[in-house]
Amino acid sequence: MCRWSAGCWLLLVLGVTLAAGPARPGPAADVGNNHTQVFVVPLSEDLHHTAGIINQVLRRVLVEQANLQVLDLEDKLQAQMPDKARRLQEQARKGLVAAKRAFQAMEYEQVIRQASKARQAFEKMGGHLAPLKRYQESILFIAVGHAMLGEKEPASRAFVDLLVQDPHLSLKKSSFAEFVKQLFARVKEGMASLPRGSVAVKTTPPGANLYLDGQLRGVTPQSLEGLVAGRHVVMVSMPGFQKWGQVVQVEAGGLVTLNTRLEAGRAGTGYLRLVEKAGRAVSDSSRLTEVLQLGQTLGLDWVWLCQLDHAESATRLTGFLFEFNHARVAYRSQVELEPSGYGLKEEVRLFGRKFLRRGLRALRALREEGDPLDAHTGTEDWYRDDSSSRRKNRDTRAREEVKHQESKHSSGDPLDDYDPTADW
Repeated sequence: MCRWSAGCWLLLVLGVTLAAGPARPGPAADVGNNHTQVFVVPLSEDLHHTAGIINQVLRRVLVEQANLQVLDLEDKLQAQMPDKARRLQEQARKGLVAAKRAFQAMEYEQVIRQASKARQAFEKMGGHLAPLKRYQESILFIAVGHAMLGEKEPASRAFVDLLVQDPHLSLKKSSFAEFVKQLFARVKEGMASLPRGSVAVKTTPPGANLYLDGQLRGVTPQSLEGLVAGRHVVMVSMPGFQKWGQVVQVEAGGLVTLNTRLEAGRAGTGYLRLVEKAGRAVSDSSRLTEVLQLGQTLGLDWVWLCQLDHAESATRLTGFLFEFNHARVAYRSQVELEPSGYGLKEEVRLFGRKFLRRGLRALRALREEGDPLDAHTGTEDWYRDDSSSRRKNRDTRAREEVKHQESKHSSGDPLDDYDPTADW
């Protein structure tokens, strides 16, 4: 029988270490299931539009990464749907239900009447027009109703409106009469020869996502050319602001100009200021509390912040991967972009993928430096700190660091007393 001498303790530790197999990084080094997001902050007023385009490209690159929890900011920070829009949506729903019943009863005049009511209700919803597929369904009922009554001209116009929004639409063979499907096919075949027009959209503040007929088409201010003449659904959205939208009639050779001021929600302008402050501060080690505030407010484990500014002969994009638990920049890299913007998206996409490969490697290395016991004793789980605990510790540190700033002055920022992530 062995007494518990120092030698026996050594044998026990060696046995546990050998049984555990090769050393592996502890849980703190894992970047899977981390909450993150990317933000591009322009350091010059004339770069807002370019920053918005780059932001969209880099967010797609970020979403490509497996196991990362990329926060949907538009969903989390958007203002609530107004009561008026909810009432209109309910009217549209009732109209569609009535149109469907009339269609089943082959009462086609009633189909047109009820579907038209639904369409009108949808179009009054503005930026809250949803769901888009149901709006398109109301137009389809109108088109088929006219076709079943032998009214080819209004049926064709409705089919054009439908195909303007969804050029790849096809009718189910079992749902409609053969002559209806033939009329639809002729209209679809002739879409390529229809005249074109344009839409120009400008918002205050700029940098909102611009959607046309449900598809993301760019960042405001933005001009969209070569659009098939007809009715199009234009919508813009920005985290923290009310969505805005309008159904517009694009005429042949015409230009529809839309200029709107977005209505801020409770966290709107405060959210923008928070992102801008963090984006400007990340390169300055004396201002890291401003970056920590961003992580605390949005509940991030790490963030990809980018600064966009002018270089001598190009536009310079500098990326920072900031880890909140260590309050440090884990990785930094930059690229110079052609000022003309030719091939901008592809250039940014290549930079973004390379940045993430190297940045995530650096992030793992930073986290592995934390607890020397993690990779050596097989006792990793003894000191496991789950994501909620890490986030709580980080938030406590951030609150302590900004406490003295909050006592000096009141910023008026609605985020000071409002946490938009409370229900996440």
